[in-house]
Amino acid sequence: MFAWYAKQLSSRPLVTGIWSTATILFTGDVVAQQLIERREKHDWVRTARMSAMGGFVVAPTIRTWYLTLDKMLGSQMLLSTAVKKLAVDQLCFAPCFVAVFITINNLLQGKSMDLIEKQLRSDYGNIVVTNWMIWVPFQILNFRIIPLQHRLMFSNVVALVWNTYLAYKANSENDPISSDDMETILTDND
Repeated sequence: MFAWYAKQLSSRPLVTGIWSTATILFTGDVVAQQLIERREKHDWVRTARMSAMGGFVVAPTIRTWYLTLDKMLGSQMLLSTAVKKLAVDQLCFAPCFVAVFITINNLLQGKSMDLIEKQLRSDYGNIVVTNWMIWVPFQILNFRIIPLQHRLMFSNVVALVWNTYLAYKANSENDPISSDDMETILTDND
């Protein structure tokens, strides 16, 4: 399976990134609804929306971002280069992308800009901090040891956890959960 996926990434990187990222966001939303929210009736429209965002927003944006980082900071897999990429990624790109993701998701739900602003004010900081908790350790590995053509795939593996959380938060009308509660959410499924 890995060999086939690697071949697809080599021959059709954008298309492969699109369908694999859409699949990850689809799975993340299913996990969020069934295991975290424990919904009795699954919201398939929401799952389709999250999957579409994965394919049409997340995959092309992240792929372009990784290419841009390599052009800006070099493609060497040195620790110093990885740390520079991590700093730019997590301090510049990630906070912006979180806001874009939440905004687009809410616009696709038909929510007003006032409601979107309210959610950003209440959840944004918590989501960014949780992003750092999950992504910083993995991105340093991604930039240090994973070749460029496999970075999206590596990110997608980590993204299953992240997108489960993001699907929950982006679609939550509940009180925001703290980043301290993230471990409990991911490990306590009783």
